[in-house]
Amino acid sequence: MKKYLYGAAALISVGLIGSAVYLRTPASPAYSASKAQAVAASYDARIIRDKFGVPHIFGQTDADASFGFGYAHAEDDWATIQDVVIAARGMSAQYKGKNVAPQDYLFDLFKVDEVVALNYDDQVSPEVKAVAQAYAAAINLYGTEHPDEVLPGLLPVTEKDVLAGFVWATPFFYRLDGYLEDLFTAEDRPNVSPWGQTSSLDLPDAVRGSNAFAIAPSRSADGHTRLIANSHQPMSGPYAWYEAHLVSEEGLNTLGATFPGSPIMSQGVTPNLGWTHTVNRPDLIDIYALEVNDPKAPTQYKLDGAWVDFERTKSDFRVKLWGPFSLPIKRDILWSEHGPVLPTETGYYAIRFAGLGTLEPGGLGALDQWFAMNKAANMAEWRAALEPRGVLSFNIVYADREGNIGSVYNARMPNRIEGPEWQEILPGDRSELIWDGFRPLSDMPQIWNPDCGWLFSANATPFDLTDEDCDNDKADFSDTFGLEDRVTNRSRRALELFRNDKSISREELLRYRADTRYAPESDLMKLVVELVATPSEDPLVKSAQEVLRNWDGDTVRTSRGAALAVITGTRVLGYEYMEREVDDPMTVLAQSANDLMDKFGRVDPEWGEVNRIIRGDVSVPIDGAPDVLRAIYADRDGVATDGVMNAFAGDTHIIVADWAPDGTALVDSIHNYGSATLDETSPHYNDQVQMFSDGKYKRVAMTLEDVLKEATADYRPQDGR
Repeated sequence: MKKYLYGAAALISVGLIGSAVYLRTPASPAYSASKAQAVAASYDARIIRDKFGVPHIFGQTDADASFGFGYAHAEDDWATIQDVVIAARGMSAQYKGKNVAPQDYLFDLFKVDEVVALNYDDQVSPEVKAVAQAYAAAINLYGTEHPDEVLPGLLPVTEKDVLAGFVWATPFFYRLDGYLEDLFTAEDRPNVSPWGQTSSLDLPDAVRGSNAFAIAPSRSADGHTRLIANSHQPMSGPYAWYEAHLVSEEGLNTLGATFPGSPIMSQGVTPNLGWTHTVNRPDLIDIYALEVNDPKAPTQYKLDGAWVDFERTKSDFRVKLWGPFSLPIKRDILWSEHGPVLPTETGYYAIRFAGLGTLEPGGLGALDQWFAMNKAANMAEWRAALEPRGVLSFNIVYADREGNIGSVYNARMPNRIEGPEWQEILPGDRSELIWDGFRPLSDMPQIWNPDCGWLFSANATPFDLTDEDCDNDKADFSDTFGLEDRVTNRSRRALELFRNDKSISREELLRYRADTRYAPESDLMKLVVELVATPSEDPLVKSAQEVLRNWDGDTVRTSRGAALAVITGTRVLGYEYMEREVDDPMTVLAQSANDLMDKFGRVDPEWGEVNRIIRGDVSVPIDGAPDVLRAIYADRDGVATDGVMNAFAGDTHIIVADWAPDGTALVDSIHNYGSATLDETSPHYNDQVQMFSDGKYKRVAMTLEDVLKEATADYRPQDGR
C-alpha cells in the first residue's frame, strides 16, 4: 500500500511541478541600467520646469526633444505610461487579469503586431522612427532609475511599442468598440475605448465632447487672430491631457498637449500656427453577416455563390492568476476577405474599418501626420500634412499668424459604392460590398477662410459651424459617409452667441467659451418642461417642480436650480443627454430631490455646493455641467454616496492662442489639475485647480529666454539627476 501511496504522491508532485511550470509567467531578460544609460548618452535634452511644473524641453534635434519629453512625462505619469505600453503589446490581461482579456483578444484579432512589423520599414519616416526611438529610450532610462515602479518584464520599451499604441488606440476614438457592442455578450464585451472608463469612479458612461473656436481678423474687435483649444477629456487616466512644450533646432516649437505614450503633441500652438481636435463620428466601419458551412466549427464562408476558406490563426495571450502565475490562453482567429471575423451567439460577423492595418494606407500613419503638423511653418505645409489621413478621425480647427482660419471634418473615409444601407449590417456574400481604398481628404466637409470670419466645432453636425451663408451644404456630400446630424446644446449656444456678435473681443470670446447656459431647445430643458408639467401629489416633488419652473437654465455656481435639473437630467438621459435610460422621469426627480434634502436640507442648494472639483486636499466649487460650453461632467450619484458631485471629465486642458496683426503670438493655458499627474507629493499635483475653477489662465513662455525667467528646475536627464 505504501508503495502505491508513494507512487501517487510522486505523480501528484510531478503534476504540481508541471502545473507550476505551465502557469508560471515567462520571465523577460533583465534590461540593465548601464545599457539604458549608454543609449541615453546619445541624446542631448534639457528640461526646464516653469513655476507650474510644465516641462519645456529643448534639444538640438527633434529626437533630443522627444527624449527629454519622454523622461519628463515619465516623471509625472509613470504608472499610466506603462499601462499604455502593456496595452500596446496586447498583454493587459497578463498584468491585470481576466476582466481585460477581451481587449487582448481584439489586439490579436486586428493583427496589431503583424501590422507594425509589416509596415514599419515602408510607412514610418526616418524622422518619426528617430523620435519614437528617443521617446522609448527615455522610458527605459527612467524605468531603470526607478526599478521599484516598473512592472516585471516591461523593459525595454521599443519604438515599435510606441507605434503599436497608435495602431491599437486610434480606431477607438471614433468608437469602433461602440459599433461592435451588440456583437458581444456582457461578459466578453471589451472596454478599450477612450470614452469607456473616464475616472477612478469607474463610471461607464461615455463623454465624447470638445469645443474649438477660431476667429479671423475680420471678425475680431482688434484685428487679432485667435484660436481656443478646448478638448474635453477625462481628467485623469490614459486619455487625460498632459501639457508640455517641445523645442528643437530643427524647427520644432510646439506648446500643446498629448496622451501618455505619444512622443509628440497631438494638438498645440507654435509661433506660426495652431490646431485643435474635437471628436467626430463618421461611419468608418462596416459589419458583414457571414453564411458559414458549419455553425459550430466553420472552415468556410460563402462569397459570390462559392465557398471560400477562412484564413485561420491563433490568439495567444496570458491571464493573470496570482503572484508570478498566469494562465496561457489560445483562441482561434478567423479572417475573411472582408477582414477579421467575430464569432458571436447570433452568428459570424466580419468587420472592415478605417485603421485596419492590412488595408492601404496601413495603420502606422498617425504619428507621422501629427509630427508633420507640429513641424509645419505655414498653412500650406500644415494642410499638406493632413493629406495622408494617418489620423483616422477628429474634426480639426486651425488658425495662424497670417489670419487664416479653417475647419476640416477629418476622416479616412471608405470608398463605398452608392446605394446600400451602409449603416446596417450588410450581407457578407457579396464581394461588391467589400470596399477597397479611401476617399481623398478633399471630399470631406471643410471650410477655409470663410467671409464671415469665424468658425467653431462642438461635436455636432459639420453643417452648422459658422454663419449660415458660410456653412457647408449636406447635399454636396455622399450619404455613404454617414455624417452625423447631431445638434448639441454647446453648438446651439455657440451659434446664438457668435452669430449675433459681428465684432468679437478677446474678453467676449473667453466669456462665450465658458458659457454656462442650456438653450431652451436643448434636450435637458425639454425634459425640465416635461417634469414641471406632469401632475404630482407628492409635496417634495411639487417643491422640486417649483424649483425647476423658476430655473433659468444657467449652471453658474450660485444657481439654485442647477443641482436638481442636472442630477435628474443625467440620470434620465445619460451624461450626454442623448437617450433615455429610464422610463419614469418623475420617479428620478423624486429620488434626486430626496438625495438633495438628505445632504443639504433643501432641494435647491447652490450648484457650487454640489458641483465640485476635488484633487487631493483641494475641493472647490465649479461652474458648468454636461453639454454646456463650460463642460463639466461629475458623478451624478455623488450626492447620494459622497455628498457632492466630483468632476471627472469635460473641460481639462485649454489653450488660448492670440496672434496680433504684426504676427506676435501670446499663448495662455490652463490644466484642470496640474502637471504632476500622479505625484501627490508634488506642489504641481493640484496647483492649477483653483485657477481652473475661477476661469483663469496662465501665460506660457515660448522662448528659452522667457522660460528661464520662471524656471524652477533645469536639468539634463541623460546626465543623471
